[in-house]
Amino acid sequence: MEILSILTGAFVAGCDLGIKKYTEENVRDGEERRIWKGKGIYRKVHNKGLMMNHLDSRPKLVKGMSAAALGILFFWEQLLWKEPGRKLAKLGTSLMLGGAVGNTYDRFKRGYVVDYLSLKTKNRKLSDITFNLSDLALFAGAVLTVWSSLFGKKK
Repeated sequence: MEILSILTGAFVAGCDLGIKKYTEENVRDGEERRIWKGKGIYRKVHNKGLMMNHLDSRPKLVKGMSAAALGILFFWEQLLWKEPGRKLAKLGTSLMLGGAVGNTYDRFKRGYVVDYLSLKTKNRKLSDITFNLSDLALFAGAVLTVWSSLFGKKK
């Protein structure tokens, strides 16, 4: 299970960082490309803060919070590896760890996180939200971890 956890996190971070590199090199500022039969938008957005640019005026705080979250997730995953079972929690934590690596790397390397995906909806505010694969992994991992805590088998 440990190797699967490592590979899951590495896969998420590697794919996300590769897409971010491609996006930085091949998508112009303000350019939008329709994807998923018009249901999605591929664009380049630089996010200097947390989700939806919260705390963008405090880059040192954002970097510190990201590094702390990454450390906590890494520590938590180490504890989980020592427990039998809890596969859903382990998968969720691995997804979150991979997402945290992808976004934290960006914050320290570029000074911002590259976001590139959006959903096309009738609600303009929802359509304006741009995210990346690391964000999706963080969200999915959190859902799996909470689900596991609430409904998983207790040993």
